[in-house]
Amino acid sequence: MTVVKEDVARGAATTEARRAPVLVTPRCVFLDLEAVLLAEHRGPRGVELGVQADIAHGVERLAQVADWIVILAYPTSRSPRRASDDERLRVLSSELGHGMDDLLVVACPHEDGACDCAKPGSGLIELAMADHHLPHHHGWFIGGDQEGVVSARSAGLSTVRIGPQPTDHLSSVHRPDYEARDLLDAANHILMEELI
Repeated sequence: MTVVKEDVARGAATTEARRAPVLVTPRCVFLDLEAVLLAEHRGPRGVELGVQADIAHGVERLAQVADWIVILAYPTSRSPRRASDDERLRVLSSELGHGMDDLLVVACPHEDGACDCAKPGSGLIELAMADHHLPHHHGWFIGGDQEGVVSARSAGLSTVRIGPQPTDHLSSVHRPDYEARDLLDAANHILMEELI
């Protein structure tokens, strides 16, 4: 099918082929719960759990580019001083409110720890992809440590690392694709990359 336009400047008709719709590949963004979203600090009752600053704006920006935002609740040490998955997610939910409804949370289901879910393994990301039928390409990972970068790169994701970067020489496996100041900076970078 063609569309005919009148070219007033030349007084002639021009013909253009109608463009086919551009197919956009679905994209996932994986967020490390512990290293990106939550923060621990010393309080009057010992170690207290809170959220990083401006998380809601970062998640809102990510929603502009991602079809799925996946929260990865990596296994943590079984120390009684460490917050459980339920407690960590409750703290995050208290900050995000209804914004939490649009997020997919994936936690390690294995009881004995005989799995590849803990960083630097890629098992938790692969589990999320398989269980929720997520695309295996065009995905991003946002983390806060080298182990997370290795985990994500092993799963084939592009990587963003938030926070202070080590000053020592990093191998290409440990170096992220982008180093961000905070979650909003990471989200803006991903948005710009996907628009190119």
